[in-house]
Order: sequence, then C-alpha cells, then structure tokens
Amino acid sequence: MSIDKIKILMVDDMESMRGIIKATLKSIGASDVVVAENGYEAIKLLSKSHFDLIISDWDMPKVTGLQLLGYVRENEAYRHIPFILLTASKDTSRVKSAISLDVSDYLSKPFTPKALEQKIIRIIKKYDLPKRVSL
Repeated sequence: MSIDKIKILMVDDMESMRGIIKATLKSIGASDVVVAENGYEAIKLLSKSHFDLIISDWDMPKVTGLQLLGYVRENEAYRHIPFILLTASKDTSRVKSAISLDVSDYLSKPFTPKALEQKIIRIIKKYDLPKRVSL
C-alpha cells in the first residue's frame, strides 16, 4: 500500500513547520493531508472526518500533542488511528510518556523526508492501512 492512499491529519502550531511538513508529505506521495493548527482544532476535525494516520507536533498551546494522543487513545472511535509524535526535544522521559499512551511512532525534529517516509511506510504495513471505519 502506498502513502497516496491514506488520509493524514497533520497537526502543528507553527505555520512554517506546517508548510514544511505538508511539503515533505507531498514529496513522498501523500495526496490527502488535512492540516490543524493545534490539538484542539484536530479534535474538532476528528469528529468531522475519518483519518488513517495522525502526525502531530508535541509542543502546542491549548492541547499538546501528548494530550491529543491521550484523547485519541481514550476514544473508541479514534483509538485505532496510528499516531506519530514529532518533537525537537531529546528528553527520554517524554518518549516514555508517549509510549505509555501507546504512540505508534516518534520522530525527532529536524527530520529528513526519507525518515518520515520510512515511519509512515512502517505504519502502513503494521496497521494494514488504509482502513475505512464507519462512525
């Protein structure tokens, strides 16, 4: 399965990073990317559409990436969605907290397009994406 077949929710509070990540996703073949400016906006989008994958920054105002991950994992309708957390932090305790909430994968900023592509391909294979779930 290829990246162009999955619908991705990409969440980052910095406009410049949203542009970089969206361009990176496009360059590796993603064609259906919906962008949210923060975790709160992402939660609203989740209730309106189906997503195969969530890629979220960690440090955001209103609702952090970790809080968004917690929300996704606690909600029956969304808990199946693979979730990649992005962060510039190298703090291993943060990784442990994300693992405790069942994060699918983790990627440190800055990252290369190839590194992001490898993470997404791994998730596509592991979760047999895309899976269309009726709500």
